[in-house]
Amino acid sequence: MNSLRKIVRIAVLFSFAATSSAATQENDDWDVTLARGATREIAFTTDEGTWMSVDIAPNGQWITFDLLGHVYRMPINGGQATVLTQQSGVAVNYHPRVSPDGQTIAFISDRGGQNNLWLMDADGSNPRQVFDDQNIRAALPAWTPDGEYILVRRSYVGPATGNVVPLLTAEEQETPQGRNGIWMYHRDGGAGIALIGTETPGATWPSVSPDGRNVFYHLSRADRDALRGHYQVQRLELQTGHRIDITAGDADGPAASRVTSGGAFAAEVSPDGRWLAFGRHIPDGTISFKGHEFGPRTALWLRDLETGAERIVMDPISVAIESGSKSLRVLPGYDWTPDGSSIVISQGGKIRRLDIATGNVTTIPFTANVNRTLSEMAYRPFRISDEPFEARF
Repeated sequence: MNSLRKIVRIAVLFSFAATSSAATQENDDWDVTLARGATREIAFTTDEGTWMSVDIAPNGQWITFDLLGHVYRMPINGGQATVLTQQSGVAVNYHPRVSPDGQTIAFISDRGGQNNLWLMDADGSNPRQVFDDQNIRAALPAWTPDGEYILVRRSYVGPATGNVVPLLTAEEQETPQGRNGIWMYHRDGGAGIALIGTETPGATWPSVSPDGRNVFYHLSRADRDALRGHYQVQRLELQTGHRIDITAGDADGPAASRVTSGGAFAAEVSPDGRWLAFGRHIPDGTISFKGHEFGPRTALWLRDLETGAERIVMDPISVAIESGSKSLRVLPGYDWTPDGSSIVISQGGKIRRLDIATGNVTTIPFTANVNRTLSEMAYRPFRISDEPFEARF
């Protein structure tokens, strides 16, 4: 990491002032945190949630998770969750990740006008923006082991020429990394650098090895069909820039008549660097919901990075959304406990703890108070029925 750290420090020194001065909003009178129109208040207590991304503090004593656009914190064994982002108004806050020293939480928020990277103290105080770019949408933060840098997935959403080619500055036209991909920022700000840029589309979900030498991530092809192997995990060596395939298997070409083992995505490396957890479909697996059976089922797998051996450790988990949906990540975020003995992941509306050695899954109970101000919406009521229907096309 030494040579890479020097590069990033140079980028921070020369670009932080420029980035900060350019971060003024185009519409200074618009405040994302304020509700608009005919507003209403909702308040309730819940013990379950949908698509909650979970992360564990390095001391193993508490966890943080997102729920309905807010970030919460609670003891590792469960209990009453404390909301940390209540003061952000109607802004959304999600994808929390705790720093290696346990003092800071990185998260994504749109309170500045766009989904950019933010930090706050572990108790929710002192929120501050790492970068402010209205044309860049960030997601999936991941810390480096030294706690100095944060990796995110970046997506350019700014103006384009002919609705196809983004309008690039002269400097960006000379930079092959483009604007998208997996980027790294110093915690104090700056322009950041691309670790995997636009030349490698579909790179997302970074996970840094405990020694800081490698970044695991998955690639997705444009057609994004995991059953055809369009999602696979790679590893980037930071010192050399060399990339290697960790998983492989594409059903196109000679194997076009069959499915693969279900692809591989959402990889998280263990605290000792020996194991890699990841999601994968079970091609002939199904699950039932309200009397309806559908598939493929998604399971959590474990790969031995020394031998290459793989096995299922939790089946099922949340069904991966990998076929072009607008979800922010293919699976809810999950994390290893610091001793590497367990994984904490949300599934079935609950927060679960998986014991790696035995495969036992227990529920971490929680209650969370939800208080939200809802803006007026352009909305036409409709009803989704679970009853049988006749398909026509």
